[in-house]
Amino acid sequence: MPAIISGLSRVKKKQTAAQYVTPPVVNQIRTQLELTTEARCSAHIEASMNEPTFLRDRHVCFLSVCLWASSSLLVACGPGSPSGSGTGSGGAGSAGTTGAAGTTGDAGTTGAAGTTGAAGTVGAAGSTGAAGTIGAAGTIGAAGTTGAAGAAGGTGGRGGATGRGGSGAIGGQAGRGGAGGSSGLGGSTGASGSIGTGGSGAPGSCPVGGWKPGDQKLALTFGGLDRSYDIHVPASYTGTTPVALVMTIHGAHNTTAMVRSWSKMNTVSDQNGFIVVYPQGVDCWNSGFTIGGCAAAPDDVGFLKAVVADVESHACIDAKRVYATGISNGSMMSQYLGCQASDVFAAVGGVSGGASCRSTPRAVSLFYVHGTEDMTIGYSSAQPNVNGWVMRNGCSTTPMETYNMGSTRCVTYGGCREGAEVVFCTVTGMGHCWPEDSNCGPGGGPTYGVTDFKASPMMWEFFQRHPMP
Repeated sequence: MPAIISGLSRVKKKQTAAQYVTPPVVNQIRTQLELTTEARCSAHIEASMNEPTFLRDRHVCFLSVCLWASSSLLVACGPGSPSGSGTGSGGAGSAGTTGAAGTTGDAGTTGAAGTTGAAGTVGAAGSTGAAGTIGAAGTIGAAGTTGAAGAAGGTGGRGGATGRGGSGAIGGQAGRGGAGGSSGLGGSTGASGSIGTGGSGAPGSCPVGGWKPGDQKLALTFGGLDRSYDIHVPASYTGTTPVALVMTIHGAHNTTAMVRSWSKMNTVSDQNGFIVVYPQGVDCWNSGFTIGGCAAAPDDVGFLKAVVADVESHACIDAKRVYATGISNGSMMSQYLGCQASDVFAAVGGVSGGASCRSTPRAVSLFYVHGTEDMTIGYSSAQPNVNGWVMRNGCSTTPMETYNMGSTRCVTYGGCREGAEVVFCTVTGMGHCWPEDSNCGPGGGPTYGVTDFKASPMMWEFFQRHPMP
């Protein structure tokens, strides 16, 4: 702008120079006006174009140029004294009147603020992770899928809800699915959930293609000997839910068929849904001591543990509910298992035959029955046998009567370690036989049979109260 104004001044000078000689006083006034105009214009031209003073200053600048031009003409043309001391009419006073400052230019309508950018759309919440499919038995259940994180932009969507891990099949529950992604901050992607830990398979998982309900005899070679056992699977067995296993052991010189008939354990099995196994001895059982005239295998504890393992390979057995009971030499054997194999057998029972052991790794519950008229293994041996279990289990030595009906009275020794119990039932008038067996095998005959006390159902109720700790 100063360049333009200076240019105008030079043009004006050229035009007037040809017509007249400018007096010195006019040159002085004109010079002052030029300086004032350039100063007034230059100072504001340098300001920002966005400042609201621009339009006003531009008007002032042009007015100053006009005033300068007008004053120059007036001074040059007005009547002055010959000496040049006269002032042109209206000269300085007219120029001094400050021209209207010009209406203040609109400060430029403030540009509409940019419309606030739409916030990012809220990220869709992650869909709930699909539940894990049901894991196969003992396998690691699939963790639930991780929920999708919120979309970017705007408020972050919530992470997907935690997917549940698939329920483990029997033998180990599957782990929980990973946590869903956390809400993305400002739309940032939510962190994906970690995969849940799968459940470990537990012992006693259900075998595929196992046994069906019914009875059968199976062969098993152990310790170089061909052995066998009978099995009864109740009609309610499905093969998908673990069930208890009750081993019922025959006496010396007896068979699996005999103890099955005497104990009537199959009936109790059908009523309550557990499996019964009847192992066959060589002749007698190696229960920690020898019986005259009896042949026994070197390791019947090992054989009977192998029977349990073989049954578990074919049937869905709850490893915490494996029990043993028997009669006579079979009762001795079942209690010996309580001493020597308490890691397999949760609790034991027996009829007319005591144990031969001094200690047990843990407290083992016992349900024991003996008849007062037993001529084979005298009733006098019953209390010492019970006392041994009371001592080993750390029970109170003062029993409490828990059953008294007809021929039978039962007392219970409580306060034992690890919640164990010792129950002792005395059957008045019964010989060497299983209660409810009217023929009183294996000894004594019908005269000593007692049928008003059903030992097997009561024994099963006792077992149910004492799973493996």
